[in-house]
Amino acid sequence: MAPRLVFGAGGVGTTENSFTFTWDTPEKVADLLRELRALGITHLDSAASYPPNNPWNTETLLGQSGELQDSSSAFTVDTKVLVQRVNTNVAQGVPFLAPAAIASSLDKSLRLLNRESVHTFYAHANDGVTPFAEQAAAFDREVKAGRCAQYGLSNYSVTALRAFFAACEEHGYTKPAVYQGMYNALQRKAEEELLPLLRQHSCAFYAYSPLAGGFLTGKVTAARDSQDKDSRLARTRWQGASAYSIYTNTFDKPAMHATIRTLKAACDVVAEGGPALTLQEASLRWLLHHSAISSEHGDGIIFGAKTVDQVHSNVAEMRRGPLPESVRGVVEGMYYEATRKAESL
Repeated sequence: MAPRLVFGAGGVGTTENSFTFTWDTPEKVADLLRELRALGITHLDSAASYPPNNPWNTETLLGQSGELQDSSSAFTVDTKVLVQRVNTNVAQGVPFLAPAAIASSLDKSLRLLNRESVHTFYAHANDGVTPFAEQAAAFDREVKAGRCAQYGLSNYSVTALRAFFAACEEHGYTKPAVYQGMYNALQRKAEEELLPLLRQHSCAFYAYSPLAGGFLTGKVTAARDSQDKDSRLARTRWQGASAYSIYTNTFDKPAMHATIRTLKAACDVVAEGGPALTLQEASLRWLLHHSAISSEHGDGIIFGAKTVDQVHSNVAEMRRGPLPESVRGVVEGMYYEATRKAESL
């Protein structure tokens, strides 16, 4: 079976000059949640730090929607510890994973969400200061107190993750049940060391950025190839005040754009003999049906959207089944081709 689908709530709320601005009232959020429920998507991924540069706004609106109260809600909700940031970067030397900070963050999330507990409570990133044994002890306490069913980690290096598991084993603490990281057709580094380590510790993997922040839709390449890139990339992760360096530095490169053009050509050939196949659909179907993640390990895919129409199209595309072999082969080779070209420069 395919990995579970989880809706990423980072697009709920608004920030000045941000790409998040669609669902900015409780009423709009309630409508979104009802649409998700109708599609059978009832697992939400939230965070204290959402939306970018406006902490707590996402969870405030989710709670005010009236759709998440424990007694009546159909939704499973995950959240993450508040991260101290400087612009979009994690603040250095700030112990935001100290035990008191972990407990305080969950206190506020539960209050805003109108829930007594969440499903998975994540460390959004490693603070680089708090010892892993102290982090693990704090999360272990929250699990045993019933304020979260399990806990997880996100954006830890493989070295840090290995040390975290070792600290849990040494002290007898509950291990993280889920790890959240970037994984898509153009970012498959997780297959090298991360996924084998997670499998060793029976830890599920939830992939975020299945479309590489929109790069795998082809819109960034098309904009770069046109004379209209300023307006076409306005209020996205790719340009201006809303740009995210993790995306621009990783994907906005000649070798990456070349693979997008190759995939588009393959999709166009398929479309000549049948229904249209977009780059987005090819990328999503590869991730769901052909990648290294699966339901066997409890894995999931966290997807987002800017509009309800995008929610519907994303879900429909992922549920269409495996790719034609000709396109699958192209998608399989994209990461390696882009890496090879980048290394040859």
